[in-house]
Amino acid sequence: MITNDDIKFMQSAREEMLAGRKFEVELLIEVANNVDPDTGEPLESQVASKIVSAHVTENAGKQVEINDGVLTKSADIKVDISLEDWTPITFFNYAQKKYKVVGTPQKGIGQRNRVEVLGELIH
Repeated sequence: MITNDDIKFMQSAREEMLAGRKFEVELLIEVANNVDPDTGEPLESQVASKIVSAHVTENAGKQVEINDGVLTKSADIKVDISLEDWTPITFFNYAQKKYKVVGTPQKGIGQRNRVEVLGELIH
């Protein structure tokens, strides 16, 4: 059984392990400016950005597989962002490339402490 002391130790060990291994990632946050008075839909949106420090893993090659008739493909990039820094987004920039978010599972042992952002390279 994992105790609260175990969770605290794992958090501090994770911070030590990732020290010097994080990179800047720019989260692109869409902010709606105007709303159509009849439909309530956003008309225009501006993009605000937020720079976060995250552990990044780039996929060496794209993989597409069919397992039992289900098509699966791997993400181009995985970015681990702490929950404190996370803001729901659709796109992000890393290393002068733009990615579309394809998944955001929360991760952590004992308690959720990060979001694993899976991205697909768009340009």
